[in-house]
Amino acid sequence: MNSPRIKVKLAHITTRDEAEAVMAELAGAANQQRQLHARRDADGLALDEKYRADLAACATRLTAATETLRAWAATHPEQFPRDRKSLQLPGGTLGFRTGTPKLALLSRAWTWEIVLEKLKTLPGRSGCIRTKEEVDKEALLTGLKAGRLDPAETIGVKIVQDESFFIEPALSEPAARQTTPLPGA
Repeated sequence: MNSPRIKVKLAHITTRDEAEAVMAELAGAANQQRQLHARRDADGLALDEKYRADLAACATRLTAATETLRAWAATHPEQFPRDRKSLQLPGGTLGFRTGTPKLALLSRAWTWEIVLEKLKTLPGRSGCIRTKEEVDKEALLTGLKAGRLDPAETIGVKIVQDESFFIEPALSEPAARQTTPLPGA
């Protein structure tokens, strides 16, 4: 099903006065938007405060119950079905998950730099060492700007710069802002 298209008729500006009027309209809409965001945020803070104590109590109960069940499960492995790491209970499932294998250093005496040096000395371990080649774009751009390279013919790149239009409405300060009552507010 196709959604209906909404066509917006754009005003055609021919004079600076018309541009100033449109900019004033834009600034007014931006200020009204800021007011609405401020009201929404204040309402959100009030709701957060209203439920903060109840949510904190729930979080405390959840943490305590989780730790109690974890301790019980760790001390009662016989309750788990054979070759299973989870247990189905009437209120839900609990168990242990095995994480993805990862490497860790043996002790504080080891660093990844030391591991790298050790791997370099062992025969047949070169497959455990990565070498990554990539274009240094910053250095290449500097060289191209300085005219040391001919980009199109020698290396197949060109320098491009995008241009974008911007608008920065003059927003009033909250204390000095003239407020307009919103419909239905």
